[in-house]
Amino acid sequence: MSNEDIYLCIIGLCIVSYIPRVAPFLLLGKRQMPHAFELWLKYVPTSVFGALIFCSIFQTDSGVDFSFSNISMLAAIPVLAVAAKTHSLPYSIIVGLAAYWGLQQVM
Repeated sequence: MSNEDIYLCIIGLCIVSYIPRVAPFLLLGKRQMPHAFELWLKYVPTSVFGALIFCSIFQTDSGVDFSFSNISMLAAIPVLAVAAKTHSLPYSIIVGLAAYWGLQQVM
C-alpha cells in the first residue's frame, strides 16, 4: 500500500465515522421532540454505561459470580450509593477505585 492509499483510507474512515455523529444534529436539531421521547433519552447514557460495566463486575474466569467473594461486586455497592446521592461520575469513579483497592488489600 502506498502512502496515498493510506491517506485516502484515513480520510474515508474519518468521513464515515463523522457522518453518524453529525446526522442527528443536522436532521433533528431544529425539530421539537415529544416530551416523552426527551424523558426517555435521559436514561440512555445510564443504561448504556450499566450494560458496559455489568460484564466487568459479575463476569469471572469461571463464569458469572454473584457471591460475596466477588470484589468487583462488593466495590460496586458504595459506588451505587455515591452515584445515587451525588449524581457525579468523577466522585463515583474515585469511590469505586478506592473501594476496589481497599477490598483487594483486605481480601
